[in-house]
Amino acid sequence: MVYCQRPCLGIAVTEAAGSFSDVSLSRMTVINALASGKPDDLLGLPETSWLDFKSSPYPIKTDKGKYELCKDVAAFANAQGGLLVLGISTKKLDDQALEVADKRHPFPQSAADLNTWIDVLNEHLRPRVVVSHAWYPDPDSPDHYLVLDVEPVAESTRYVIVRRMINDRDKLAEGVVIPQRHGDRTVYLPPDDVYGLINEGLRARAWPQEQSQIIPVSDMALLAEESINEMEQMQDWADVPVLYLQSIPTGRAGLLREMFGGNGVQGALSHQDVLRRDGFNLADRTGRLRVLGGGLYLDQTRYALWVRPNGLLTAGLPATSDLLGWAMEQYSRRERINPWVLTEMTLEYFRIADDLIKPRVTGAVQHRIVARRFRGDEPRLLGAANFQLHMMISDAQPASADMLDLSWPAVGDPERDTYEALLRVYGLFGLDVEINRDVEDDRVPMSRFRERD
Repeated sequence: MVYCQRPCLGIAVTEAAGSFSDVSLSRMTVINALASGKPDDLLGLPETSWLDFKSSPYPIKTDKGKYELCKDVAAFANAQGGLLVLGISTKKLDDQALEVADKRHPFPQSAADLNTWIDVLNEHLRPRVVVSHAWYPDPDSPDHYLVLDVEPVAESTRYVIVRRMINDRDKLAEGVVIPQRHGDRTVYLPPDDVYGLINEGLRARAWPQEQSQIIPVSDMALLAEESINEMEQMQDWADVPVLYLQSIPTGRAGLLREMFGGNGVQGALSHQDVLRRDGFNLADRTGRLRVLGGGLYLDQTRYALWVRPNGLLTAGLPATSDLLGWAMEQYSRRERINPWVLTEMTLEYFRIADDLIKPRVTGAVQHRIVARRFRGDEPRLLGAANFQLHMMISDAQPASADMLDLSWPAVGDPERDTYEALLRVYGLFGLDVEINRDVEDDRVPMSRFRERD
């Protein structure tokens, strides 16, 4: 049965279990556990970028309950979609920064007035969001579990906004927020990014069509891959394990604003405001920054940085004793990555990407991290600690694959995007990023490195 098909609503709610799209095997595992009467199979599962557990229905009669429903649905719609599983509580693991399913709390179907939920979503969310639902009976009681399946909105219509916000008295007040799902958490688009989206829309209206054209995503992906391949040739890294960081414009094409001159990108790269004068960064210490193909290329022995004319940014960081494995061979194996160097270099890259390049790009930016040849004959190793001698001699895990290629929408905050990058790198080694002692509340604070100077 399909409810609320009036065009003004924009929320399609279905009751059949078959309404859930087969997005991935892992999502179907969740659905199959409930459909087969085995909810205990979900206990111990971690919350993820597409999975969130709730112990009870949203208290929709309260302003806070309405806001929480809208926030959670919008966050999934602004990412890759996801499942909200109601009737299962979570607990936080002591040794990991994860929330995992802990206990069953099924409830009567009468506790969730879905028609009212639909009205709330349609009143407070813009643009339309498609949400499906299904009830699953508990095998040991007359109660049920409820699953909401949130579909992502198309890239062309992002972002979904919650057009009212909750105040310090838990009341809805005038205001706008843009929730996003990052990992197993919900964060909010920073005010500067919201301002940038508004400005982008105004500029798109004013610019002639010939000055601003949409770049096909496939073309940008090819250019990004081409940049890595060309950098490998120029740096002679064909047989070297290298970690690449990229920031890829995905909006309107055009030359990067203020590329050249002392007050532009060129001047900033020539005289970088690094966190530590003698730290691990992408500074041009020997005056090797040069013009290449209308962009800028920094060719150093240990690393390389390339800004292409349209704002595509690429950095190459070799995972050898020259850079990411600095000093590790003195105490351990030379294949070991120094987590201190990895963290500081990554943070310095995103200070360039988010603070220098992204504000000059028209439209959205996608960050990307690529590892090449990390397993090979001598797998790269990554250890648990990053302080003093312990980081040299603690246990370390080998890379689980030779290649890694993952992307995420730019948060625009260097500390947050550094966390997102390290989250993916540590995953390649089967490690939780929270073991990195420079990670704090889903970010890598710059103050930690300034204090070391």
